Amino acid sequence: MNPRHFLGVCAGAAAVALLIQCGSGSSAPTITPTPKPAIQVSPIPTPTPSPTPTPAPTLPTGMVCSPTPPPMLRMQLKIHANDAGRLVLDSKPLVPNIDHYCDRVGFGDWKFCDTRPEGDLQRVACDFMVTGKSEDTGRWGPTWYYADHLCGSGGGCSNHPTNQFMAIAKASGTYSACAADSVPVADNGTRCGEIDVTVAP
Repeated sequence: MNPRHFLGVCAGAAAVALLIQCGSGSSAPTITPTPKPAIQVSPIPTPTPSPTPTPAPTLPTGMVCSPTPPPMLRMQLKIHANDAGRLVLDSKPLVPNIDHYCDRVGFGDWKFCDTRPEGDLQRVACDFMVTGKSEDTGRWGPTWYYADHLCGSGGGCSNHPTNQFMAIAKASGTYSACAADSVPVADNGTRCGEIDVTVAP
């Protein structure tokens, strides 16, 4: 073979090999896409329904209590009379001074007060509204208990014959008077009041 022809063939082969090598190295790199962060969607909260207010009891015809007292704070008990070992217990509801109620009805800006001052023409009606009706008699006023037993069931006490806010204590021990379950009570209040008494033998 002619030496010049041989050298030309070798040079051509080398050039082709170089082109192939360069072409193989020029391929585009593989790009891995960066994942997008997931969008956090907060669930829509379910609205909590407002509690349905307890309606005020319907007063007897002709009785008025306006402004309406706040929900009861507690029942306050005391000994009304002591006649030869026969104790007459008395009770009254107390209400908190919400929206300056005590001041508006004549007590001043107290922390709590009666539903109305003594002698006020609306006092009885307002006491009725705050206390509701007795469980055992159905009369307006608290339900009385002696040692967790209804006074109407006999035993250590009995309901007053004409006034449900009073009871007759016949034995020593703890007496309580409770407003009806149907009337509202203040957030920091209680439905009942208690008194410990000693009945002379």
